Amino acid sequence: MAHGAHAQTAPAPKAEDKAQDAGPADVVVTGLRDANASITGTDTPPNRYPQSLRIIDQRMIDRRGATRLDDMIALAGGVSRQNDFGGLWDKYAIRGFAGNENSGPDILINRFSSNLGFNAPVDVATVERFEFLKGAAAALSGLGEPGGSLNIVTKEPTATPQGEATLSYGSWNRVRATGDVSGPVSRTLSARLIGVMEEGDSFRRYVHTDRLLIAPSLSFTPSQDLRFLYQAEFMRNRAPMDRGVAAIRGEPRAMDRDTFLGEPADGRITQRMLWQQGSVFAALTDRIALEAGLSSRDGFLTGYATQPDFGARGVQADGRTIGRARRFHDFRWQDLTARAELTGKFDWLGLSHDIRIGVDRVRHGLDFRMDQARGRPGAPILTIDAFDPVYGQPLPVPPRFTHRYSSYRSESVYAQDLIRIGDVTALIGARWNSFRETMTNYLRGDLRLDTVDRGVTPRAALTWAASPQFSLFTSWGQSLRLNPSDGVSSFDAERSESTEVGAKYTLFGGALTGQTAFFTMTKRNVLNPNAVDVFVKTQIGRQRSRGVETVADWHLAGGLTGTATYTYTDATVRNDKNTALIGTMLSNVPKHLAALDLHQRLGMVTLGAGVTHVGARNGDPFASGYRLPAYTTVRLDASWAVNPRFDVRVDIENLFDTYYIASSYADVWTMPGAPRNVRVTLRGRF
Repeated sequence: MAHGAHAQTAPAPKAEDKAQDAGPADVVVTGLRDANASITGTDTPPNRYPQSLRIIDQRMIDRRGATRLDDMIALAGGVSRQNDFGGLWDKYAIRGFAGNENSGPDILINRFSSNLGFNAPVDVATVERFEFLKGAAAALSGLGEPGGSLNIVTKEPTATPQGEATLSYGSWNRVRATGDVSGPVSRTLSARLIGVMEEGDSFRRYVHTDRLLIAPSLSFTPSQDLRFLYQAEFMRNRAPMDRGVAAIRGEPRAMDRDTFLGEPADGRITQRMLWQQGSVFAALTDRIALEAGLSSRDGFLTGYATQPDFGARGVQADGRTIGRARRFHDFRWQDLTARAELTGKFDWLGLSHDIRIGVDRVRHGLDFRMDQARGRPGAPILTIDAFDPVYGQPLPVPPRFTHRYSSYRSESVYAQDLIRIGDVTALIGARWNSFRETMTNYLRGDLRLDTVDRGVTPRAALTWAASPQFSLFTSWGQSLRLNPSDGVSSFDAERSESTEVGAKYTLFGGALTGQTAFFTMTKRNVLNPNAVDVFVKTQIGRQRSRGVETVADWHLAGGLTGTATYTYTDATVRNDKNTALIGTMLSNVPKHLAALDLHQRLGMVTLGAGVTHVGARNGDPFASGYRLPAYTTVRLDASWAVNPRFDVRVDIENLFDTYYIASSYADVWTMPGAPRNVRVTLRGRF
């Protein structure tokens, strides 16, 4: 059957790798889903696919001991942390570009759009693999970020019975328990249930968090040519909104990294989300297949937060008194995405064609309410001493600050052809996009702002397999992204262009694989926040990012596995209404970003170590001169396979207790990284 082959995501594991990663594998009931769930939309091997593709699979996640997406980005190559809204969502830049200020870069789940709204950080318990497709992918994904897109392929029911449970305890009384049970219910029906419970404190004072996740899924396969898949995830995430420390006279590490600048009496922000996705996969003939599906997400984020204010309302002239604002957040959203895609494999005029033709439709509604109490320049309120904080002062009830409702709609039609002839693979594709946003600003007399954008985003790429072990590739594409209204004005769409050229290699019988790419990208019509009022935007910005990215993985016969990444990124503002911005580096994007991860198996014991280096970065988008220092952190881990079904693991993060700054939005919202911490995990399989 044409679509029965599993999409290759990494070199097949050697016997010794299988021993190291002993335990039930995620056996896919049928190959009908795999190419469709993959971000490339094809089962073409990565070394023949004409674009940079980085896949972090289950084996890599397990070796790293990850619990969040954030734990894996160092191994993705070219991905840097951005302001994460006080730790309440995932926010990254890919090759220097961070996408929407709130929702971040393009994030898909099984190729359905998923980063609309204010979603909690991704938990790896439900993840089969992370796929980072670098460069322009708008012809297929339709979202329009030139740096790249992240696709999360989720776990599904398996053909054989299996189960796994973990229990971990770590620094700051952090406890995490997970369970995963999967297998057939009948000859045609399989089910899976994943659960997570997590709770604990933080190195940050008064920061206590908890998480509950339940993820059921069902797979119904009445025949080898037809499959129905339903997946869902309910998550409740509760955490204080912690904006980190404030820089004092431009020094981001002047304060103790554990000092909390909020108010414990505010309690925790609550996030709840229910995600559901249903798909049907049908092999119409041995060469033509159809996928159709719906994906929905409902969620809310609500709660109070007291946080340092900006400018003359914030850090005072004495260098220790900080004025604060108090906010009430009430964000509620609903998403519905429908997609249908027809695929076909044909030989015509001596060429092999892998064709995909599809349509999708997105509906998103967001009710955004924020109340805020703040002082005046020179007359701050809720003041706190940065070096001797006292909590418990009376908290004002914040008056209404903003309340608006936005309705986003998009329709797209796309086509892509992956053509192979001999050693050459060519890709051509295009998408027609139609975007519309209607925003109603209730605090401005129900002011209604309509934004409409349409356009075609083409894409082309080429790979030449110079030998079975080495290939050269180049890709080019354009992207289109709707710029949301700020409630006062509407804006033209953001347009971008991306080009890359590189090489992929597989050496020493597959023991060493990797890729290197040179890239350049340009974005026009970029929105920039106003330094006086960040809720007001300006648009004239043009940004450029260029650099080189390299990633290598190795699996040696002696039991040594490793990953190395390095990225040089020159991402700057090229034009803007604010001339002070021109020539400045993009916020939170380092020029140098590198990571090394090694694991050595010694019988039943595996020892691991990792090093991450992040270069100096701009600390805000306001051309203030605020800089975040470079840092290097080291981690260690060790695991003991007591028997084939039970193992014990110890992780030590930030071994040398480095005081580093992970990211910032501004000098008053600067997030320090965690000091040295330890976690012990027990894992059992059945």
